[in-house]
Amino acid sequence: MATRSKIVGTPRQVLTNSFVISKLPAAKYYQYEVVVTFADGRDIKNPRRRVEIVEKLQIHINPKLFTPRCIYDGTVILYSLRELPLAGGDSQTFEVDMSDKLRLDASAPARGLFHVALKKVSGDTVDFDELRAFIEGRQTKQTPKVLTAINVLQLIVRQAPNLKYPNNTRAFFTKDAGIQGLGGGLELWRGYFQSVRPTIGKVLINIDVSTAVMYKEGSFQTVALAVLKQNDVRALDLRPESPQFRQLKSFFKGVFITLVHRQGRKKIRGLVANAGNFEFENTNVKEYFKKAYGRQLAYPNIIGVQVGSRDHDEVIPAELCRIASDQRYTRKLPAEFSPSMVKFSSKSPQDRLALISAGINNSITADQRSALDYQNSPFMQDAGITVHPDPISVNGRVLPTPSIYYGNAASNRPVVPRNGSWNVVDQTFHEPKSFSAWGILNYTRMNEVTINRFVGTLVNTCKKLGMNVAPPVTSQSGSGASSVVKDMKSLGEYINKKTGSLPELVLVILPTSSADIYLAVKQFGDVHVGVPTQCVRENKIEKANDQYCANLGMKINVKLGGVNALPRSPALEKLVSATFMIMGADVGHPAPGMKNQPSVASLVWSYDRFAARYEAMMSIQHPRQEKIDELRNLVYRAVDGFGERNKSPPRRIVFFRDGLSEGEYEGVGKEEIEDIKGAIDDIWRDKNLSVGKPELTFIVVGKRHHVRFFPRSKDEADRSGNCHAGFVADNGVGNPAVRDFYLQSHGGLLGTSRPSHYITLRDDIYKHNIDELQELAFTLCHSYARATRSVSIPAPVYYADIVCARGAFHFNPAMGYDAATFSSDEDFFDIERWRKNFKDRHPKLAMKMHFM
Repeated sequence: MATRSKIVGTPRQVLTNSFVISKLPAAKYYQYEVVVTFADGRDIKNPRRRVEIVEKLQIHINPKLFTPRCIYDGTVILYSLRELPLAGGDSQTFEVDMSDKLRLDASAPARGLFHVALKKVSGDTVDFDELRAFIEGRQTKQTPKVLTAINVLQLIVRQAPNLKYPNNTRAFFTKDAGIQGLGGGLELWRGYFQSVRPTIGKVLINIDVSTAVMYKEGSFQTVALAVLKQNDVRALDLRPESPQFRQLKSFFKGVFITLVHRQGRKKIRGLVANAGNFEFENTNVKEYFKKAYGRQLAYPNIIGVQVGSRDHDEVIPAELCRIASDQRYTRKLPAEFSPSMVKFSSKSPQDRLALISAGINNSITADQRSALDYQNSPFMQDAGITVHPDPISVNGRVLPTPSIYYGNAASNRPVVPRNGSWNVVDQTFHEPKSFSAWGILNYTRMNEVTINRFVGTLVNTCKKLGMNVAPPVTSQSGSGASSVVKDMKSLGEYINKKTGSLPELVLVILPTSSADIYLAVKQFGDVHVGVPTQCVRENKIEKANDQYCANLGMKINVKLGGVNALPRSPALEKLVSATFMIMGADVGHPAPGMKNQPSVASLVWSYDRFAARYEAMMSIQHPRQEKIDELRNLVYRAVDGFGERNKSPPRRIVFFRDGLSEGEYEGVGKEEIEDIKGAIDDIWRDKNLSVGKPELTFIVVGKRHHVRFFPRSKDEADRSGNCHAGFVADNGVGNPAVRDFYLQSHGGLLGTSRPSHYITLRDDIYKHNIDELQELAFTLCHSYARATRSVSIPAPVYYADIVCARGAFHFNPAMGYDAATFSSDEDFFDIERWRKNFKDRHPKLAMKMHFM
């Protein structure tokens, strides 16, 4: 149980987007294993198709057996409120025909025929007794029975809307909640996220507004032209080797179409050039459609769609295809659409809560009543579940703001942030760094007058911040990504010749869109030669002012080993009283759709007295694996490096772990704690240390959740309508099984701010004094070195996240990291091949925050 010292901060009551389940089910559920296959026994990989087949079985094939309706999880389990009288006693296989056509020949191949095999799961039925005991405090462990009961509640709540609307299981999407065209054959839909969460004394449904990218319904030709940003249908007369053909093939692969000339829904397997003249069985597509359907093709020379299986291929002209409705786009969204996505997704706190409340109260439109209409869900009615329509309120506090100390020895007065931000006017860095051997590499056609004006402003701003900066030694031009290595070498040689030293910094001016040049610059500087680089984009330079240049100065100073500012608070002072380290760790996974690419793990660790300077390390591991494989080795190296730097080992370690889900606390979290303890044991043994081993506090920081807080009045909100920076809540929405709290550490900007969720899995240092843990986390949110505002997560967690994202700089470009790759054997992943083509940061950048 968390303890409290002296409660500090301003009390504040807020609303949250959680609603009480007023009544839990009294009945028990029986479990059945489900196997859905094609008639020939092949597995069905698409979960939505499995759901459709099981639904048809329940509603049309055998409604008497499946009354009341069973709940299907889309994978392998079906839950029933009664024991099903199956023909085989405990099992039965059903035949489900999903075809719209009548099969006259029973011996013909059954393309629309499927089998659903049900088998009763032996063991206990699912009841809600242990869940009741858990939320009432009579049971402290979140047992498998509790987790199963919560999972069944999730399915009960989500089943009705997920059967009606496109969804990603956790959220469903409907045009009625809001829609906006995105361009490129895509559009944005709003929807609702739902999650059942236990808390002390009650079970809640967390409801939030969500957004999905959807394929635009309509004519295939129209959508294809939108993807290519063309208007003339003749732009679809493409050869297979053209970039536009490959672009469309990638975009449409796996998308479902409906047909103009007959009923049917088909999945696109590929595209065909010059489709009308595609030949098969002594005819071609153009002649076949004229003879079979009386359709004269208007555009026989443009691309067509390839559907069916490899042994039964079909080619359909583009003009006879329509993109089917209700299809989510699940790939990585092109960067050009990100601003529109952010704008559409951002709702002010007042608007967001109003949309949620209107949905649950059935008052958006008449059509919308079936979206979040819990009263009429047959699954909730059968379970006897009711949901209270009003959002709950929780009590919290606004924490005192940490003081920020800069380097002005004359005044030595700290800066006190307001609304989560502050400025550096009249301040100098706590520890400024100077540089003179530096140069400019320009990859734009920007004129020299603009560049010189920018450089002059940058140099003067850095001087005001305490950095002694000489004018650049040289300014040279580059021609593109392929010339970066030659350009950087040339610039370095010139600077060395003029100054007698290697470059201390290279400032690179990039075109507005220049991902390839940026990657090449960072790879050469960070990995191959160990030279700090600072990239700026031409669209930023043209409007560069003192504020922009001050932001650049903050990045440059820490890259050179300096310290910008120090946040201070009582909780941090407690750590400073003995040698301590703060670590941040994260795992970055391949983007959606990327196959056979590794995940990148990172560990950053502080090595100075005030936890202002950090070193970074990386490792790679199997795709989408969350546990850090090499954590024991990484922690060993960090503790060893700290000991060498400070002439003594740390007495305390605070470890912030990003990215673990609730289901991973028990497994991954505990295993990583053991890895950290193992690393400490190893180094104490290897170094023959006699001092006591460090105390460890291990905190998980979660961002992927939907809990939001809403001020009750404008007087209690900041300028954006959000809670003030520093609002913390540790009761009302927390999980009874863990010590946790929610902290909204940053000032609001756009939309509704997301608090971070902190879960303490071990706490030797503060002994679970929750006030001190909250204060420490809030303080570290003010130490992010490239901002003059508090951020949403502690700086070391932010740094670990940045390091993971820079993984592409460390791989041999020939590996194609972060570009779509496919393998014929997806079960085999050659991790050693990736490790051989991976290089860590250059030794010259040790103990410098090059990743900033």
